[in-house]
Amino acid sequence: QCSSCVCGEEKMELDFFNDSFGNSLESSIDDLSVVDFNGSLTLSYEELTCMNTDYARYLGPRTYSLDLTGNDLTDLSFLGYFTKLHTLVLDGNMSIYYRTLPHLSGLSTFWANNCNITNYPEFISVLADRFPNLKFLCVLNNPGVPSHIAHSRFYSIILYRNFVINRFPWIQHVDDCWVGEKKSFFHMAICYLYRRSRSGNYHSNSMKSLFNKTLLKKRGTVKIMVPRLF
Repeated sequence: QCSSCVCGEEKMELDFFNDSFGNSLESSIDDLSVVDFNGSLTLSYEELTCMNTDYARYLGPRTYSLDLTGNDLTDLSFLGYFTKLHTLVLDGNMSIYYRTLPHLSGLSTFWANNCNITNYPEFISVLADRFPNLKFLCVLNNPGVPSHIAHSRFYSIILYRNFVINRFPWIQHVDDCWVGEKKSFFHMAICYLYRRSRSGNYHSNSMKSLFNKTLLKKRGTVKIMVPRLF
């Protein structure tokens, strides 16, 4: 297996031969030169099942953005070496055991699209514990995560978004929707219906009718404002 990262204008080739414990088989840390390494490491579609511990120890403290898209990772504990990460992409890893994620207080962006996540309450709770300062989260195209892309029920999407917002105090963006200053049920309802209307999967008069009706049984009229993010 061979992996590469972009170092300024140069492309650095890294050998990631490893055994079942992630130990180096045919590579030496002495062969690695990261003089121009800019902190962004891409190891996407390298068929990795684990990370070489030698390189994890060496590159971890120097890496700020890590892209592991399209691999077959299961145990994610090696990420504990990447103490300065602010961006982590795990898209397309279908067998990740998310309970092995380490605590990364500096992580602000996390993507785990198409990772076969089936239990979002448990998954989000683990993320909130491991990444308490997360600002940008995207976990679309997972069977257990409600979204308008998956044609999920409106109420399920609202519950999911509220669940996420209540567990990440600094969250700014969830999947395909900005959170904004108003983290309310009505804000997310407008967001959902707007996107449905734009995609052609909702009646054209849905937005108009939403302004003439209240979404919950409350005394008086509930005023709903369209978010500026559109």
